[in-house]
Amino acid sequence: MATSIHPTAIVDPKAKLGSDVTVGPYCVVDGDVQIGRGCRLFQGVYLTGATQIGEDCVLHPHVIVGHEPQDIKYDGQRTCCRIGRGTILRENVTIHRGTAPGSSTVLGEDCFLLGGSHVAHNCTLGNCVTLINNVLLGGHVTIGNHATLGGGAVVHQFVRIGEFVMISGNGRVPMDVVPFALLEENGRIAGLNQVGIRRSGLDKNAASEIRNAYRILFERNGGTFAAAVEQLEKVANSEVEHKILAFVKETSKRGLAGMSRDRNLGKIR
Repeated sequence: MATSIHPTAIVDPKAKLGSDVTVGPYCVVDGDVQIGRGCRLFQGVYLTGATQIGEDCVLHPHVIVGHEPQDIKYDGQRTCCRIGRGTILRENVTIHRGTAPGSSTVLGEDCFLLGGSHVAHNCTLGNCVTLINNVLLGGHVTIGNHATLGGGAVVHQFVRIGEFVMISGNGRVPMDVVPFALLEENGRIAGLNQVGIRRSGLDKNAASEIRNAYRILFERNGGTFAAAVEQLEKVANSEVEHKILAFVKETSKRGLAGMSRDRNLGKIR
């Protein structure tokens, strides 16, 4: 099908639009933006910078993608923003491009960002990440596949969030979150993301292996975390155990979130 551009929209001649793209009223596509086949831009969308929008994305009213980062170190050099195929951005979502020359802010495929969510410069989101309304991500945040952040959650810059993590609504996330965790409002692990694990399609053995890895790492009975990591290295023999191990061994700028101090919450069931 032919691309449709509303008469009130402004599209830079340098922009590249795929087939079957719809650009709604009062949209602005500024600079060498690339928009993939089948994308739909509702009214008032603003795309700028070296931004690439994958195929079949839907951008709802007043979405802003690729604008200058809110970082005093940014000096106007060329940086990028990439949005993966099938991603949906709801009303008033803002996604800023990278800060350092040549750097990027990246969203994977099939992400779903609800109204008012903000993704700061140099964030990297995996596939199928969901941000509920008004989630705020600081710069350089990394989020794994299938993670879900509840409405109003606030994530500190440089934090890493593992795959299939569930963050509580209005939660603050000042430290890295191990894969498959359920994070309480105060930024500590309340247990496993049981719903996410069930939806992941992992078998019962994998769920048991995740539970065992958590017990080794977090129910240490006075032992050190380093010793717990060494113990997990000795017994890990499955894909999910090695994913958790790789996450905790990776260099962290923020440290790892620990278990809840609430005895009723901080248990691995």
